[in-house]
Amino acid sequence: MDLSIVSPVYMGEKMLEELVRRIHEAVRPLTPDYEIVLVNDCSPDASWKKITEICTKDKQVKGINLSRNFGQPYAITAGLSYAKGDYVAVIDCDLQNKPEDLPAMYRKALEGYDIVSARRVVREDTFLKRMSSAVFHRVYDFLSGFETDKAVAEFGIYSQKIVKVYCSIPEYSRSFVELIHTLGFKKATVDVLHDHRLEGKSSYNLYRLLKLSFNSIISNSNRPLYIAVSLGLMMSLLSFMMAIYNIFAKFIGLNEVVGYTSTIFSIWFVGGILLFMMGVLGLYIGKIFDQVKGRPVFIVSETLNI
Repeated sequence: MDLSIVSPVYMGEKMLEELVRRIHEAVRPLTPDYEIVLVNDCSPDASWKKITEICTKDKQVKGINLSRNFGQPYAITAGLSYAKGDYVAVIDCDLQNKPEDLPAMYRKALEGYDIVSARRVVREDTFLKRMSSAVFHRVYDFLSGFETDKAVAEFGIYSQKIVKVYCSIPEYSRSFVELIHTLGFKKATVDVLHDHRLEGKSSYNLYRLLKLSFNSIISNSNRPLYIAVSLGLMMSLLSFMMAIYNIFAKFIGLNEVVGYTSTIFSIWFVGGILLFMMGVLGLYIGKIFDQVKGRPVFIVSETLNI
């Protein structure tokens, strides 16, 4: 098979027919040998019912229903595991990523690129999402040592070689974009226009965005641990210097009575630093705990046309 198009589905009931229609119109002139893989991430609406209806009428559409809500990176992983194409495209179901951009990316991939990412020239997202994305990428670049592009997301085309390597990685905690771009290989980008969401609102609220950001940073970088060590050394050095000062001040008669405010501030500051460091360490231990349990990253309850 030449091309597979994988789309994770969550709250996409009203958008799926339009998504499939536009994918067909965009891809059919490129090759007749393609498939569309819709992965229902246990959406609370009637997305799976709609996928079932589409798969009954169209055998080129494959349906995968996950046993529970695992999250977007895991739904993408499930779709990639079943995709048979020499190249595999990943596109969201909300149609903010336009299927009409697939031909340009596919032709670019045929030039010999293993990863062809869509670079959103103008983002049609909310102010909160644009700002959180910019902050995340700055923090992630600093903590990971990688240089990422905030205009690049999941939308892209990947060679089967990349897909096999990605699916073979046994990491339980994963972020698709960050993980796929750490693999190396030959990369390219294609500038695209970001569109408005066809129906409803994004399921990513502030809490979920923060959770996703923390998971991505902790899963892909150990630099926060080095920062914790450096901060601890700085606090120790500062305490040592203050001790030296107090010793000299005692002998030359400059000792002053320590005020209540400064004492309380020091205790709360040091206590807060300690709790913060323990929290960072706890997050890493939690990731280790999740990994050693060896649980599957996704569980499929039902498939259609596969």
